[in-house]
Amino acid sequence: MFNEVDRVKERRRERMERIRTQPRDSYAPFVDDWKDPIDTQEELFSFSGRDRMNEQRPVNEKWGIQILASLFLVGMAYVVFQTTLIPLAWKDSAREVMTRDFNFAGVADWYEAKFGSIPTILPALPGQTTAVPASTEGSAPVWKLPAHWKVAKSYEPESAKVVLTTGISDQVTIGETGWVAFVGEKPGYGTTVVVRLTQGREVWFGNLDGVRVTKDEVLQPGQVVGTARSVNNMSRHLYLGYAIHEEFVNPLEVIPFE
Repeated sequence: MFNEVDRVKERRRERMERIRTQPRDSYAPFVDDWKDPIDTQEELFSFSGRDRMNEQRPVNEKWGIQILASLFLVGMAYVVFQTTLIPLAWKDSAREVMTRDFNFAGVADWYEAKFGSIPTILPALPGQTTAVPASTEGSAPVWKLPAHWKVAKSYEPESAKVVLTTGISDQVTIGETGWVAFVGEKPGYGTTVVVRLTQGREVWFGNLDGVRVTKDEVLQPGQVVGTARSVNNMSRHLYLGYAIHEEFVNPLEVIPFE
């Protein structure tokens, strides 16, 4: 049987070689098929047929493993909630995690801060206008700097930052949802945390003495970023930068004082 398979494979190889080497307008490549026809049943013994059967087998096995794993997880969850050996606090924590509402708004803000505006599924229709809310009261709070902070050095385009004097016990917080794009050293800024906001905006917190966030972390309004480096026993200096589409602007024109 194997000699027959080898003979069929060799005959196919010769015909494919003739197809590649013969001129375009020459005789048909399968002119000799009537002399030595290929039995259709020989496909059952070819290696390609066995390979196709072997390819289907792992797919079925994969489905079986996934079903067994799902049944195992469901069984484990049932045992955890029915047994008295598990502490009640653990059960409450597991129940809270499984019933917790998903933070769609936070994920949307993170996506927009990292990748840009969220793509829409349906295209905008011609002449369609965006609805404007009747009132903006109670919307997102305006980000403002503490009133007791002072400007130690005004904004200069060359340095792309403004130096603010903060209290010795003050912490630097973020005023809106953002994504930490960088934590490390920046020329002219020292230890810096770059937070990417929505609509292509970035805020740079430089000259930090302590950092309370990590890279790729999503920050919520009011979350502590760190503390500025102290210059004496009474105050600290914070380097604040603000960029819109990678163009630095005066941060105090965007983030006013209280």
